[in-house]
Amino acid sequence: MSKSKCALTIACMLLGWMSYFVPAMAQPNQPANNNSQNIQIHFQDKEPDGSSRGRPIKRGGTGSRGDCPPVDVLTTGLIPEKNVGLTVDESPSFWFFVPYKRTDTPIGEFVLQDETNNDVYRTNFTLPNTPGVVSLKLPSTVALAVNTDYQWYFKLYCSKQQLSNPIFVHGWVQRIPLKPELASLLKSATTPRQRIAIYAENGIWYSALSELANLRLAEPKNPIFANDWANLLQDIGLADLASKPIVAEVIEVK
Repeated sequence: MSKSKCALTIACMLLGWMSYFVPAMAQPNQPANNNSQNIQIHFQDKEPDGSSRGRPIKRGGTGSRGDCPPVDVLTTGLIPEKNVGLTVDESPSFWFFVPYKRTDTPIGEFVLQDETNNDVYRTNFTLPNTPGVVSLKLPSTVALAVNTDYQWYFKLYCSKQQLSNPIFVHGWVQRIPLKPELASLLKSATTPRQRIAIYAENGIWYSALSELANLRLAEPKNPIFANDWANLLQDIGLADLASKPIVAEVIEVK
């Protein structure tokens, strides 16, 4: 065989080898699911201190009241400490750590008011049987107006008569419009974790927390979701609550 034919044969063999391996090497690693995404979820607070504009917040409940048993960790609203929390949801969910079980506090009350203390929504509820993180979702009939501040109270009574002073936390929520740039980012997200990261980076607390809490409820043993949850709570100074279980939604009393 001549040198030219030998070189041609070797070249053909090399091309065939490269055509077999290169396409596989050139493909980027595609995540098989949410857990494989290289995403860090952190909350970036975009709001000014609410107390400076008449929006004081009380996210930590008082100690034992009336017949309430003593606890090591107080009832706590999972919200930024000083700022009005943002959402893009018409009827958002609110999240709380409650150290009591249903028999400790037989009745609770949630109140949503406008800026001038007029009731927008008021309901009684009971807690789950197990202490932990609970949620309360506004019904679809209660839709927040855009760019309007609302205040809420989450109250727990250790007496069925609701005569004693309640243990309570107090916060604010504002629904913001979904601007085209943000809507485009969310539309391009291919997984729930990407959506949560976008919400968190843009300071939209309630939406980020609720979507992540739902992921954790669906997969409570998923270490990625647990780490995301710990990051979010640490970013607002509630790292000590990251290990508390997410229990369930409170039960509305009709």
